[in-house]
Amino acid sequence: MPAITNKQQLLTTAQNALRKRFPLPDAGPAGEPRPLLEELVYAACREGATPAEADDAYARLRRAFVDWNEVRVSTVQEVADVLRPLPGPGGRAKRVIGLLQEVFEATYNFDLGELAKKGLKDAARKLRFYKEGVDDYAVAWVVQRTLGGHAVPLDGPTLRVLRRLGVVEDDADADPDALEATRASVEHVVPKARGPEFTDLMSVHAKELCVEKEPNCPACPLRTDCPVGIENTSKKADPKPKKSR
Repeated sequence: MPAITNKQQLLTTAQNALRKRFPLPDAGPAGEPRPLLEELVYAACREGATPAEADDAYARLRRAFVDWNEVRVSTVQEVADVLRPLPGPGGRAKRVIGLLQEVFEATYNFDLGELAKKGLKDAARKLRFYKEGVDDYAVAWVVQRTLGGHAVPLDGPTLRVLRRLGVVEDDADADPDALEATRASVEHVVPKARGPEFTDLMSVHAKELCVEKEPNCPACPLRTDCPVGIENTSKKADPKPKKSR
């Protein structure tokens, strides 16, 4: 198979291959999107996790507490215990509590519906005023899933896959400006209609095969187009020592 040099072609091929390797659950008929605040809380669960992991953690959070105010006044440990086994539950709990506290202090409720009515760019800009719990991933997630805009949220696992594919540079998330530029470059080659599925497939692939320390390149459907996969699958096994007679 000839090498793929065009990033858009590469990511389209990768998404098609991952769709076959990791069929996602049927989303069913599109329902009402989560309210903006709830989507931000969900994003705190979803960043660095798979869709299934985030869904389970968010459902546990909703069951464990009466309302968002109870979450706000709970301890980090109490919320973290509910979010486990998500990686880094303490950090996620701190983000969620901090976000709820900021929103409550600014609005005296837990409704950001008015913000969603201000237009895509204005809403995204104002979301960044909430320093606790709202990072570049969260804003991009809300734009993609709730506000109807085009964005591709990039978390650590997704960036790991894209680095190995040669789509982004090693310092793609070196600082906020670099991350924003990287995200813009990915959004340029991933069409809006494919964005949600692309985001989910990247997360599942990073969890199942393209893991951090020892990626399972022989089982990866992208190995023939991935520089790391090509290198790892072309290594010759060490010769077995000859038996002495």
